[in-house]
Formats: sequence, structure tokens, C-alpha cells
Amino acid sequence: MICAVMFLFLVTILEVKADCLGGNCQKISLDVYQDAVQDSEYVGRVFHNSVTLHPIQCYMKCIQDCRCLSLNYKETKDQTHCELNEDNHFTNKSSLKHSPGSRYYILRRDYGSEVM
Repeated sequence: MICAVMFLFLVTILEVKADCLGGNCQKISLDVYQDAVQDSEYVGRVFHNSVTLHPIQCYMKCIQDCRCLSLNYKETKDQTHCELNEDNHFTNKSSLKHSPGSRYYILRRDYGSEVM
């Protein structure tokens, strides 16, 4: 029971802090509940498609590519699909479309400076 609660907590909020190269730091976070838009997908700016078992795997692919600003996670009766987008609804609201069974996630990248 305790392990299940810990796993749920880790899956709920993920935050990755990159190295501070040259004094610039990047913090990437995703809250799978707060940052998701149910039954929606961002269209027209997909640069990568793959099959994943969970949205967290899709998120991990996204944070490894600096072009990724949002992701779509689509569930069908046969497979789950991960799409990485090089844009998000903040820059182009008209590209966010209704799509039953899909979830759109915005990736939050925060940039800062290292304090010495």
C-alpha cells in the first residue's frame, strides 16, 4: 500500500532540473493531472511519433528533446501513442482540437540563472 502511494506521488508531479551550464539553469515539470487537457490534441506541429505504455514515458521522451513544448497521448483499443509537438496552445490556440481518447499535456520549462 505504501509503495502504491509513493508511486502515485512520483507519477503525479515530475520535475527534472538540468545542469547549470554557463550559469543558465532549466527546470522542467509536468503534473499529469493539472497539465492535461482531456479529449484534446495539438495538431500540425508533431515531430515525433512512438508507442508508449504510459504518459510518463512520453514525457521522458519530450524532456530529452529541446524542441518539445507539448505532447499528445492517444489511447485506442489496440495501442497507446505518444506524439511530441514543437509548439503549444499558448502560441497557437487554434491548433488545439477536440479528440476523444486523447490527452494534451503542456510541458513547463522554466529557465533561470545559477546563484553562486
